[in-house]
Amino acid sequence: MNDLYLTHHAKARMRQRGLRDADLSLLMEVASPIEANVWLLTNEDVAQEVSRLKRRVQRLERLRGAKIVVAGDVVVTAYRSTPKDQRRALRRGRASK
Repeated sequence: MNDLYLTHHAKARMRQRGLRDADLSLLMEVASPIEANVWLLTNEDVAQEVSRLKRRVQRLERLRGAKIVVAGDVVVTAYRSTPKDQRRALRRGRASK
């Protein structure tokens, strides 16, 4: 959590209010800073983050089944694999682990 120290008071209040350590990191990442050391998660902040995540989900859906082959730091090829190719690749890949 960003290397912040939680006081006993903060830990107790967080427990009472249903907040977790991971929530603090997310709040500081997404919320709007309103003072030097104060963040507020506004409706607009939430809407922007949800929109960003929806775009990411749409990209993932679009790329479903895509396959890339890399040699070192060079992309050799990239293509959309067939279901048969996916099964074969997963079977081979899992067997070698």
